[in-house]
Amino acid sequence: MVEKGKLVKVSYDGYVDDKLFDTTNEEKAKEAGIYNPKIVYGPVAIFAGEGQILPGLDEVILEMNVGEEREVILPPEKAFGKRDPSKIKIIPLSEFKKRGLTPFKGMVITVDGLTGRVVSINSGRVLVDFNHELAGKEVKYRIKIEEIIENKEDIIKEIVKMAAPRVVSTVKIEDNTVIIEIPPLDPRIKLAIVQEIFKRFDDIDEVKFIETFKKKKEEKKEENKEQ
Repeated sequence: MVEKGKLVKVSYDGYVDDKLFDTTNEEKAKEAGIYNPKIVYGPVAIFAGEGQILPGLDEVILEMNVGEEREVILPPEKAFGKRDPSKIKIIPLSEFKKRGLTPFKGMVITVDGLTGRVVSINSGRVLVDFNHELAGKEVKYRIKIEEIIENKEDIIKEIVKMAAPRVVSTVKIEDNTVIIEIPPLDPRIKLAIVQEIFKRFDDIDEVKFIETFKKKKEEKKEENKEQ
């Protein structure tokens, strides 16, 4: 069985009321009309038992073996939580106007770091539900453990992907130093990568980034014109 803290790659399909709402499979997402071009599809890497996935799935992963596939029903408390009436707020319409916003039913807004949806608008009052849209619902998942990643360099590559999903990196380890070749990254993302590496490996003392900057095609065209 999978040990807590091991890096595993999992694929899954999530259903609510027998309707697919979440999947790691790009084709299924397109067929179900839930495809999101901002998402990188394919098996996802998580550290098992560390809360990086829904609580109910985190539990079942620790009971599974590589290659095993299971179908599980998750109650609300092990999925997206129970509905909390205190998370339903009334916000004056004037607050939206101050921000230059015109609220409408179903509109997604973020207030004080919380994301909610507009439920109704009436007499200058806007009712916003800050519960997760699937809070209070039972969900079904089909989940499969594709592999356990043991190689240190591969683990670090996945740590980079967790922070920057579309980034392709090259990783080398020399003595106690990790050398990561990447395209230019936000310093905050690099800091998150470094912190995660130090957290996972006691024998790593240093992380170096080699960033490659490539000239844009437009710049090359302008140079050719000048010549």
